[in-house]
Amino acid sequence: MTTRRQVLLTGALGAIAPTVIAQARRPAKVGILGPRALADSFYAGPIVRRLAELGYREGAGMILEYRSADGIGERYPKQAQELIDLKCDVIIAVGVEIAARALRDARSTVPAVFLAVDYDPLERGIVKSLGRPEGNLTGVYVPQSALAAKRLEIMRELVPAARRFLVFVDRFSIDQIGAVRKAAEGAGMDLTVIEFKQPPYDFASAFEAGRKARVEALVGLASPVFAGARAEMAGLLMKHRLPSAGTGRAFAESGFLLSYGVNVSKATGRVAEIAAKILQGARPAEIPVEQADQFELVINAKTATAIGLKVPESVLARATRVVQ
Repeated sequence: MTTRRQVLLTGALGAIAPTVIAQARRPAKVGILGPRALADSFYAGPIVRRLAELGYREGAGMILEYRSADGIGERYPKQAQELIDLKCDVIIAVGVEIAARALRDARSTVPAVFLAVDYDPLERGIVKSLGRPEGNLTGVYVPQSALAAKRLEIMRELVPAARRFLVFVDRFSIDQIGAVRKAAEGAGMDLTVIEFKQPPYDFASAFEAGRKARVEALVGLASPVFAGARAEMAGLLMKHRLPSAGTGRAFAESGFLLSYGVNVSKATGRVAEIAAKILQGARPAEIPVEQADQFELVINAKTATAIGLKVPESVLARATRVVQ
């Protein structure tokens, strides 16, 4: 026979059970592999913030293990293994192919999510299929080759008389140059391509080589090294009075004439949401790899004025943001 006291006790326990369970739940351990320190990363910081919005806040629901390669690709395999050995519940590989490849080559069963900024995960063999990636990796990728060709197209609108374009390339951006070459050939443009082999990159000499080749504008490719050197590059662009197209909003904010690239908030948000889904029990093999499909065009009006260039209304009308 159920007494009134038992009913009240059962009700009280039912009322507090969710709170007790939430407090008892082990915090999720999330590992992140990034090319730069967390505070300097375009992508890792927004991922962490979105995870917090989803209930995985560092120190309250999440233990964050962050590893930065500081631009040295050879560090990734060791760092990937460190995160695996720490028994992370999910590992997020940000930006470069080397990070995702290190996780794949480790042959671990730890679920992993990548944000492929500088490479195509299917072409590079990181996953076997976009629809069903198999293995323990899935994620989001940015179609950088198509974006690079689009930057050239936009620069042609801004400087229609220009025929000679400067392009910098390195190990991280090498896959993107083919699309720019094809677009340039189709439009009758000449490219001066300067390849950087090892850091530190000598941008001053590279711009001087461009001056001797009489280049009239620069089209940027995506690379974590270029991103880290955007302020230095912007200063040299101003010195040579070169119109320029960078790969993300931070480039335009640093002084490039414009940037055209992925909407960072949307792309990083999806990465965090996929990671949260995995923390809730989903398997990476069953989560399709997504292509980022929201992009933003940012114009720096101050830079345009400084180099004596009038931005066409047709371009301004398409801009997501204008930096004054």
